[in-house]
Amino acid sequence: MSTVIDQSGGFSMATDYQTDEFTLFADALKALKSDTLDPLDADHGPAVIWKEVCQSKLEDQSLEMTSEQRESWSLERSTWQLVQMLYTDRTATVQSIDSKLANNPYLPPLNVVNLHLSQSQDLLELSTIRDWLHTCPSNTHPAEIRRGYWPYTKAAIKHYLQKQPHQSRDPTKSFGQSGLLHSMDPDAPLRSNARANSLRLDANQPSALVQNLDAVNDQGQLDHLDEEYDRAMVKTLYEYVRAGEINLALDFCRQCDHPWRAASLSGGRLFYDPVLSTLESDLAPFAQDEALNDTDPMDIIQNEPRPSFPYRPMNRSGCLNRKLWKSMCLHMASNKSLPTYEQALYGALAGEVNSVLPVCHTWEDHIWCYINSIFEDQVDQILDTTQMGYYWSHDCSFPRANDAEDSEDSDDSNDNDLPSSTPYRSSNPHASSNRKPNSASKPNIKLSLSKAFDKVLRSDIPFLSESARNPFHVAQMWLAINKINDLFTTFFNRLKSASQELTREHLSHLLRFFTHLILFLRSIDEPVDDEASNAIIRAYVQVLEAQNKHELIAFYVAELQQESGVETYARYLISIGPLADRQTRRTALLRALEHGLDLSRVACTAVKLTLQEITHVALEANSDHGLSRFSHQLTDKQKELIRSLEWLTIDSSTYLDALIQANSLVRYFLTAGHPNAAREVIRSMPTDLLSVIAKEKNLIEDSQVGDTFANVPNEILEFTQYRDFFHCLELHVQVNEVLSQRPMTSAPITEVQAFTEALKEICNQMHAAVVEILCSEWLQDIKMDFTQEEPQEAKPISTRRTEELSLIRNIYIPELIFRLHGALVDSGAYVTSNLRRALDLAVLVADESFKNYLEFLPTQNSKNHKMKDYLREIRLVTLMILKRSGTHPLKPIEKDK
Repeated sequence: MSTVIDQSGGFSMATDYQTDEFTLFADALKALKSDTLDPLDADHGPAVIWKEVCQSKLEDQSLEMTSEQRESWSLERSTWQLVQMLYTDRTATVQSIDSKLANNPYLPPLNVVNLHLSQSQDLLELSTIRDWLHTCPSNTHPAEIRRGYWPYTKAAIKHYLQKQPHQSRDPTKSFGQSGLLHSMDPDAPLRSNARANSLRLDANQPSALVQNLDAVNDQGQLDHLDEEYDRAMVKTLYEYVRAGEINLALDFCRQCDHPWRAASLSGGRLFYDPVLSTLESDLAPFAQDEALNDTDPMDIIQNEPRPSFPYRPMNRSGCLNRKLWKSMCLHMASNKSLPTYEQALYGALAGEVNSVLPVCHTWEDHIWCYINSIFEDQVDQILDTTQMGYYWSHDCSFPRANDAEDSEDSDDSNDNDLPSSTPYRSSNPHASSNRKPNSASKPNIKLSLSKAFDKVLRSDIPFLSESARNPFHVAQMWLAINKINDLFTTFFNRLKSASQELTREHLSHLLRFFTHLILFLRSIDEPVDDEASNAIIRAYVQVLEAQNKHELIAFYVAELQQESGVETYARYLISIGPLADRQTRRTALLRALEHGLDLSRVACTAVKLTLQEITHVALEANSDHGLSRFSHQLTDKQKELIRSLEWLTIDSSTYLDALIQANSLVRYFLTAGHPNAAREVIRSMPTDLLSVIAKEKNLIEDSQVGDTFANVPNEILEFTQYRDFFHCLELHVQVNEVLSQRPMTSAPITEVQAFTEALKEICNQMHAAVVEILCSEWLQDIKMDFTQEEPQEAKPISTRRTEELSLIRNIYIPELIFRLHGALVDSGAYVTSNLRRALDLAVLVADESFKNYLEFLPTQNSKNHKMKDYLREIRLVTLMILKRSGTHPLKPIEKDK
């Protein structure tokens, strides 16, 4: 299965099982961003596409899913459908009712309700939620269509009469003996059941037998096959009503030769007349005394001017006596003599609750039962309390001019928040004839919805309360009552516990759903909680990392707020690990640029986070006889630190940041006594690093590093001085390598001469390099730029840097001198002048111009007195010169004339 963009700019589902849901969901968002597609497009909107993805998962026979997985996909599919339906209504413009229509008492009830639906946002959403619940009913088991009216009972009666031709034709005697009904009218089974119930009453209640006189003479029952089919039939009819398919229910009744039952179900249709729908309020209303009780309302309307199109009574539809019909439905719903599903059928049509709940088996069924009742109650409120269509809802009577002085309805609105489970309050068709339009207090629809959901959530039925806590059902609840931010906040607060309570697969499923719900709402400019939504998206990015969907990570990170997005993607880059090759890192970093992320900030943040996480722990001491080992192998931790700088060397726009961070990392390694790692930092930098930076004079203004005192010249100078320092150490290594190849005592003179020349050359190079550093005030001229005031938050960084530079000089100036001194002394056996150089080096150390001797003195952090060690070395070399030449080493050397 895969998703491809068709010519219309939408999506079509294709068969490609290599394409997973992560990619399919992302493709819908990408199409939304790359096209002018309306997010609420009924055919190609993202919510529609995501619903289709869920449906395709359910239909995919190649996937082996557990019942929990299948339930999750089914619930997600239903939720995306609810999202599409609800937000299509919520983003639509609410229409206002024309003043002429608002005062039209002849407007048919269907038009009245439709106008209120278009005007009331809450009522429209309530209707939409009910319509949505119609699409997700329980499993249906429709009965077969069987022609004929109780065929088995009718055949049994005929057979009985044929066998008893001479018996009395009194049905109460003959049929009663056979156990069959003696009447074939639709109410016969009801009367028979009523009689049986009456006979079971206590003898102390004889009046109960007198209340149903017809029931006394009715006895018997339907043939068991007809009775079973009737039960299956009413169950099918209820399932049709539950699914919102009232027309299918009516057709089913007619095809089964039960037209009377179809008539009993269709009484809830609101009256509609196309002629009256066009009338306006400028028609003079009838006076109270002109509206005669025996006058057919249609006779009055027909006396009015006719419209231009031909009028036929068949154009009318619906029921004018809907109140009477509803009162009878409620009576049947409360009749315990009827089968359970028949009670539920008429209870559902009338908006009653108690008779429907026994046949509700799922969370959706229970919610539909309450919402259907709320909606029916709202329709009744509209018809009873509005001026529009007042003529039809109040028995052709109109309010007098002084009706405004009537007492107001004293019903408490809070009592109507949830529909009453008792019979309909207006079972008497005349009960509301004196109610003043718009006087009744209307219940708060959202409050009624909340109470309905809460009632199901707190149900004593274990499976129902557990189902109500399903994350998708919770999401549907918050969507319905339009408290979406509470949903995100709740889920965000439970993320930590959810990772322990739910399986990884289930949690990733929920994170994918919530992430795309957030992004969908943002696409239609719906406000969402930033903290919660960003946390959820970040968690989903971690899911993508675990699923190896690296090509999608930058796309979702770009949806975060700028600061959060940069840090999240930087952490993702860190998670790639130090073992990834440079090309893999380059590809991952450049994806940030493709999706609008600031590449420079992402790279800098990745390096910062790496350095912060790793440099908190001090490195192990690395020293050997007081001298740091320069050829020691790097540890994995050191390699990770060094490779973290690669993020800044992939693109030339971050070269300056790379330089600054490289200098910082070099200081970290050097202060810890790891010059070998510091040298690798310098080596890892591009060869054109300094030349590119030198060409860009203003790059420092765009740098996001934060060391505000570090300007370009000083950073370059510090870098080059580190490079000179490592060159000295490398020369010392080369001196030791040459010394390790010294000839044997029996070697030819030519070999000894070649060795001596090589040793002298490398010693000269090392001497020149070290002396240059000692005479250059190494790392002492790295000063702050005092031309601008330093921010307060940068002062600790500046202080730390100054301390680090001072510590580096304190460690490595003596070390360079000891290394050079040792090289000169060790080579003195072959190059005698090097011993004299070793003594001259002490003069440079003591030179007051450079004050290198200060680095030999003990500090607060180190109590080692390096000067004593150095003086001891000077004494030894003095003795060596005296021993070899017999000349006092301090005697001036005569210059050749």
